[in-house]
Amino acid sequence: MAEKHAFLSPSSSERWYHCPPSAWLCEQFPDLGSVYAAEGTEAHRLCEYLLKKSLGRKYLRDPRKNMEYYTPEMQDCCEGYAAFVSEMVQDIRARGDEPAVFVEQRVDLRMFIPQSMGTADCIVIGGNELVIVDFKYGMHPVPATSLQLRIYALGACEMFRDLYEFSSVRMVIYQPRLNAVDETRMNIGDLYLWAAQELKPRAELAFAGRGTFAAGEWCRNCRARRQCRFLAGHELEIAKYDFADPPLLSDEEIADVLSRVDSLVAWANGVREYALTAALSGRKIAGWKLVSGKSTRKFADDACAAARLEAAGVDPYEKKMLGVAGLEKKLGKKDFDNLLADLVVRQAGKPVIVPEDDKRPEFVPAGIEFNDKESI
Repeated sequence: MAEKHAFLSPSSSERWYHCPPSAWLCEQFPDLGSVYAAEGTEAHRLCEYLLKKSLGRKYLRDPRKNMEYYTPEMQDCCEGYAAFVSEMVQDIRARGDEPAVFVEQRVDLRMFIPQSMGTADCIVIGGNELVIVDFKYGMHPVPATSLQLRIYALGACEMFRDLYEFSSVRMVIYQPRLNAVDETRMNIGDLYLWAAQELKPRAELAFAGRGTFAAGEWCRNCRARRQCRFLAGHELEIAKYDFADPPLLSDEEIADVLSRVDSLVAWANGVREYALTAALSGRKIAGWKLVSGKSTRKFADDACAAARLEAAGVDPYEKKMLGVAGLEKKLGKKDFDNLLADLVVRQAGKPVIVPEDDKRPEFVPAGIEFNDKESI
């Protein structure tokens, strides 16, 4: 179910928590949305429907006939989520407790964040534990320690602590397109202590437009990132290396460049995109101009061109089998696995260099052993 986002919304909490002034700065820029956000919203609507259906709720409206981005893949992902939560409910019953289940539950966060509300995907209470499950349809990995999920957990605890007896909260991220389920637990006392000492003061700073600008991973979804002077300064710190040839940099400097390069490229592309949009709206960017890009050729009428070629004895069509990912998307994961899973082989990908906290196992080239003393 779509929600009207609060000024300090849980979904943007990583940004305003780490960079409080960004809350008001972003208000100067429209939220243009994205295909990915719209797709995710529809997936959540389908999750809500399928989960309620699996729980035996009645008088439900199937959202699929009005969905623009519905695919068999989305169906499989949402069915998996519904099955995951339903299994959790059955496990609680097997222990002798009767669970309370709340789907797309609105929670009040105003005790901790000014004028803020939020909607938790699913809350399950059983025994001495409250479980909050967050469905993520995107491809960007999200850990169970995310601020958004912790804030939802806080709102759920505040809403239900006088109605049910529980001493801990389990926070779960269900991310089917990455085949990932991540979870973490927290004592209720520790959760409220964090809220009082860290969350509430930072939220009050953000709401008042005070605090210090800070750049980091949270800038990725900031509406002001293309024009933010602080982010520009942060990204351009890489220029201190004067663009020297890599062999002339120390290992420590190489490590610093690697930690910044993806963010730098994303920021630079964002600046280019902003400049193009500004120019298309009639603004002149000093020293730059609009020109037509490389032209492409196409048939005015594909059907007519194909008919002429066929009449001349030429087959105009290319037949090519879809790849593994394409067929899995077309068939849906379940049907794909039933038909083709035994024929799929996994080839090792080309080595890439990533931060040490990446969860993938380390690749060691043949004949080489890393010496910890020589690591960057």
